[in-house]
Amino acid sequence: MEKIDVTVPLIRDIVDDVSPLVERATKWDLAIESLDLKVLPKERGYEEILLERMKGLGIPVQEDGPRPIFERLIEYVLESTILAAYQPNSQEILVIRENVDDSNLDGLKLVIGHELVHRGQHVQHPQLFLRLDEILKDVLGTFASGKADVKSLIPKMEEIRPIMTLIESHARYIQEQLKQIYFPDAKIETHFNLATLLMRLFGKRKISQYTDGIAEVASASRKGDVDSLFKRL
Repeated sequence: MEKIDVTVPLIRDIVDDVSPLVERATKWDLAIESLDLKVLPKERGYEEILLERMKGLGIPVQEDGPRPIFERLIEYVLESTILAAYQPNSQEILVIRENVDDSNLDGLKLVIGHELVHRGQHVQHPQLFLRLDEILKDVLGTFASGKADVKSLIPKMEEIRPIMTLIESHARYIQEQLKQIYFPDAKIETHFNLATLLMRLFGKRKISQYTDGIAEVASASRKGDVDSLFKRL
């Protein structure tokens, strides 16, 4: 299969095609007119996704110079596994070119559809994202200072878990609905390399966020009451 030429104009066309479907599924206005798009080379994923997120939270970061081994490991795993991301601070969808260009076009539409759900969550429930920002600023800021007391941060990190489980499980649920109804032949690029192996071994809690809340989201969706899940957190 020929690789997709992943460009901003292509992603814009996909957003125009898929956003009405996401709006229909979520019953939310996605405010697409204020959404920016960016296509990144793989080697810029860490800087543009994680470091920019930290800077948006007011956490000082070091972009140049050698990084500690643990940070380089995080960089490697992130850049090797992430397909796309929604950045609340800049209101952008970022797409990692090399990680999606072996998908088919419908698969890429599902990737963008997933991120558009995050866009809708942010537009409709900004208070939840502000709360998440506060927790992340506390946790990441402590680590960045080099004075991390892991034991004291555990309650904060546990506070993040139900928020991220709802956010990711809801997006995965809508993604699966889009696949079943509109894009049954979608194929999303998958990888099996050291990074994915490390993610499976050590990132089980992160991976589970995409599925642990699906049953609850499905039940609330059938009742037309998904918003109540976001309001209760």
